Amino acid sequence: MNIALINQPQDFIDARDEQRGSVSIVQWELARRLAERHDVTVYAPLRTGQPRAESWRGIEIRRVPFVLRSLHKGAQLLQGMVLPAWPYFASRLYFREYFVQLARDLRAQPPDLIHLHSHFQFAPLLRRAVPDARIVLHMHQDELSRTAPHRVAPALAAVDAIVTVSHYVTKGIRARYPAVADRVHTIGNGVDTRRFRPRESVETDRLPSRLLFVGRVSPDKGVHHLLDAFAILAAEDPELRLTIVGKPGFLPLDLLSSLMRDDAAFETLRDFYGRSLLSTFKNVVLGRRSSYVQTLLRRLRPDVARRVHLAGTVSLEELVELYRNADLLVLPSVWNESYGLPIAEAMASGLSVVASYCGGIPELVMDGVTGKLVPRCDVGALAAAMRTTLADRETLRRMGRAGRARAESVLTWDRSVAALERVYAALAPESRAQAAADVGVARRLTSSLSILVPSMSTTSMSKSRHASVSPVTGTRPSCHKTKPPNV
Repeated sequence: MNIALINQPQDFIDARDEQRGSVSIVQWELARRLAERHDVTVYAPLRTGQPRAESWRGIEIRRVPFVLRSLHKGAQLLQGMVLPAWPYFASRLYFREYFVQLARDLRAQPPDLIHLHSHFQFAPLLRRAVPDARIVLHMHQDELSRTAPHRVAPALAAVDAIVTVSHYVTKGIRARYPAVADRVHTIGNGVDTRRFRPRESVETDRLPSRLLFVGRVSPDKGVHHLLDAFAILAAEDPELRLTIVGKPGFLPLDLLSSLMRDDAAFETLRDFYGRSLLSTFKNVVLGRRSSYVQTLLRRLRPDVARRVHLAGTVSLEELVELYRNADLLVLPSVWNESYGLPIAEAMASGLSVVASYCGGIPELVMDGVTGKLVPRCDVGALAAAMRTTLADRETLRRMGRAGRARAESVLTWDRSVAALERVYAALAPESRAQAAADVGVARRLTSSLSILVPSMSTTSMSKSRHASVSPVTGTRPSCHKTKPPNV
């Protein structure tokens, strides 16, 4: 099968093992495994210094040269401040130039299947460009269930299947759009259990005292609650240390207000963004990399603040070591986290977890077995869970071992890819033709009408695939290697 994986226009892709950003990590891990059995092309925006086309371990990378990133970020910011009820992220203007270029390239080199991440509004554009391709929409958050139906309906009509990262997201979509419930499937995310592994030797000569947070350093992640809880525990334990890994920033306000619509917890975040146009501009624009962090540090006494290490963005190798050397991962999310990739990485590393009981997190953390779950926005409960977990060294290790076992059994990328390939296989021309034939037989038993069962030709799908020059890269497509036709 020839598969085109469409990365988000906000995120670059490098021809190497390590990627930045959760969606790019997911995209790349899927691509690497799919490329073992299929012809895989990854589309991504072009960054200065990158070639427009290259190959890496069987994956063809094609980059889109013209993407107005700053313009769209500015427009999204402005609309989030002025008209949050009309989210720019769901607009057909949002990175439209990226998808128009993609559509031209896909029309010139039609794949069998298009795998589109998140940007549902452009599914109709891709459908018009490649009418015979199957389209799979991959949702990493619950935007579909939180966006007005009139904006989502054209996308639902254009896609053949929707895959999600958690049952939490799947349930939301099915409840909001029951007519397409049978087309929504949970495939989950995964973790590389060979890379993220527990340390070989267990330290026995010290008390657990090293806390770790990994993720976007933003209000929706609840880092302010973590620091409040840390201040309580730091007064009790002079050895306690906290490392915060991640880039400071703000989730776009139009997206956050959509994801947290009718959620009382949203109001607890407004002060960090600002409650007026002027204060929002000051915090989110002028202080986008510093205002939240400065607010966090002001919450701590100077002697406690010195025990907090803001590591920023780290390399993959550094991240692996941080997990191995920590005693406890804490993820006190305020919004309904759809998955929580750092939780999976921590569990694979044999690290116990304390996290908010919300969104898709309970699908990862088994409360009392691999970690502890606490109510959102409850600093007292968060501090208590951290205290009791750190105090019992044997329970801490037992939870870490249980987390590792769970990661190896149900949180691998191979498992996610297998689930995805089952969705792909059900959309294959022969599967769709057989399903249509089965429906036709059933109807003929109860009706005298003649039912015409359409079939799809694999030959027509691949016709002229290698004939055109790519509008994206300006080159003719490379030859594809021969692989088994399906999973």
